[in-house]
Amino acid sequence: MNVEKTYSKKNPRIPVFAWVFAFAFALLILALAYRQIYLYDFYVEKGKRQSMRRVIEPGTRGDIYDRNGKLLVTNEPIFSAVVYFNDIRKEFREEYFRLKKLELLRLAQIKSKDRPNYNEITQKARSNVLNKYLQQINSILGTEYQLTNKDYNRHFLQKQLLPFPLVKNLTAREHAILAERIPVNSPIQIYTGTARYYPYGDSASHALGYVANNFDEDNSKIPGDDLRTYTIVPTIGKTGIEAAFDEKLSGESGVKIWIVDLAGYKYEMVRDIPPSKGDDVVSSLDIDIQQAIEESFGSRKGASVMLDVKTGEVLSLVTRPSYDPNTLSPYITHKVNADIMARDAWLNRATQGLYPPGSTFKVMTAMAGLNSGAIDKTSIKTCTGGYRVGNRIFPCHKRSGHGNLDLVGALAHSCNVFFYETGIDTGIETIAKLSEDFGMTKSSGIELKEDSWRRTIIATPEFKKRRRQYDGPWSNGDTANSSIGQGYMLFTPMQMACFTASFARGETRTKASILHNPKRKTDSQYHGAEKININKADYNTIVEGMVSAVENGTAKRARLDGIKVAAKSGTAQVSVNGKKLTLAWMIAFAPADAPEVAISVIVEGEEAGDVGGGRTAGPIVKSAFQKYFSATNRTALEVEN
Repeated sequence: MNVEKTYSKKNPRIPVFAWVFAFAFALLILALAYRQIYLYDFYVEKGKRQSMRRVIEPGTRGDIYDRNGKLLVTNEPIFSAVVYFNDIRKEFREEYFRLKKLELLRLAQIKSKDRPNYNEITQKARSNVLNKYLQQINSILGTEYQLTNKDYNRHFLQKQLLPFPLVKNLTAREHAILAERIPVNSPIQIYTGTARYYPYGDSASHALGYVANNFDEDNSKIPGDDLRTYTIVPTIGKTGIEAAFDEKLSGESGVKIWIVDLAGYKYEMVRDIPPSKGDDVVSSLDIDIQQAIEESFGSRKGASVMLDVKTGEVLSLVTRPSYDPNTLSPYITHKVNADIMARDAWLNRATQGLYPPGSTFKVMTAMAGLNSGAIDKTSIKTCTGGYRVGNRIFPCHKRSGHGNLDLVGALAHSCNVFFYETGIDTGIETIAKLSEDFGMTKSSGIELKEDSWRRTIIATPEFKKRRRQYDGPWSNGDTANSSIGQGYMLFTPMQMACFTASFARGETRTKASILHNPKRKTDSQYHGAEKININKADYNTIVEGMVSAVENGTAKRARLDGIKVAAKSGTAQVSVNGKKLTLAWMIAFAPADAPEVAISVIVEGEEAGDVGGGRTAGPIVKSAFQKYFSATNRTALEVEN
């Protein structure tokens, strides 16, 4: 049987492949359309980011003035000889090809199959070009400045669009010579930056503070946050007013956005927002008073704070030893830092120094005694040179004794015995409560960040039990010591100045400020104060005792002709590295009958017995008041009227 076979050119699998191919082609077209049309803006922006660079220039810091308009801190220009890589890129390229050709010839001559080290040739080309211009500068100035590979390689990688300093911080002479002799068509330029300048040197350095480079500046709010960024490093306040008001003093940063070529060189600037200067700050300081007090300290260590009694504004804030903030700008060298540390000059003793207040605290004990009824203004106590508490004799500074004394006499002659007995009769709880009312363990309100008020101590049985339990339970001996400002008591000179101003005003608190504000409305509510809880007669008795201390007592060296001064001196004992030293204290206000200014002074002894409250701190108080009243053109007649 013959079977006929039929053949067909049709293949049923071909249509399947055709549909698969068509689907793939359609998918490709859709993908291309998606990327070319839908993602067009995305890729345009991405391309821009790859070809654009952001250069941030910080704003200039604002100035700082004293209360009378005298300039305390400003900015001075600092000059550097620089080149912009963009201006010498052609020379880089020509030098690169020249060195490459020489290297290829060298390898050919020795028949080496090695390839040239192109990275090394690139670095050598940069070095040759930059050193050529540096040698021009050296030739003009007669200097021997040098560059290292690290200097320009790091700059090329990290700061390519910023000026490259061939010579930093030119002297005035170098700047003048280069400005005159550099050819007009030279790529060498004189770049002007700024550094903080303190016209009064080390005066008020701890109050004013200093600045340092701020490598953590937040630039996220500046346009171009998603672009590669080059930043001229700004500064930030580290201490003092510079730190406390850094946000106000710091200017607004400016920005330039550049289109760059494939090598990263500038091509076209597309945005330019200039930087702006920060706001000025008018401090409450009086630089003339500040310098008068600093001069009266001489070479001694210590601190002083003078306040306006009514406003709490700080007229002077002295810490000795000090440092010259000009030596810290634009950066701190190891040598300068070592010197400041060796002299223990970083510490702001006025707000960070913690000291037992000594006999200046007797004013507090007197108020507590009068308030509690333990004494009155007529109370008489007998001093024989010591006071027995249990089995121990607590001495008076006058070993032969003061004899019979009332409160005025006890304050005038700083009799320990009177206040030992008064303190024990009053009770430590009453003394501590009054100290708390005066804010002795609270912030003074000063805006400076360098403030150790949290570490101050009002001695109480609870404190001893919690912190000094190994010293045994509280005793009358602890109360006696605390009554004359010894034992565990620790305060800062700032707190003692605030206490003095508060007492002078007849209130419990003073809110200190380092800012001058002529429109400041100050009252008890502003200061967070209440009236002192003793009657007028008792208050006047304490003031009389402080005036008597100046007229014929332990504070005689603070006496000022024509001005009635109220003061209380003190000499506290401390142990430093096993060595017993003394601290010379004085608190004072004037005029006594219409207080305007208050002051606290402490001088640290360096040898046993080398300082004493009246003889050491007294002349400093006198200098301060003398300068204040002469500056305000006050006369004895005006004060009396």
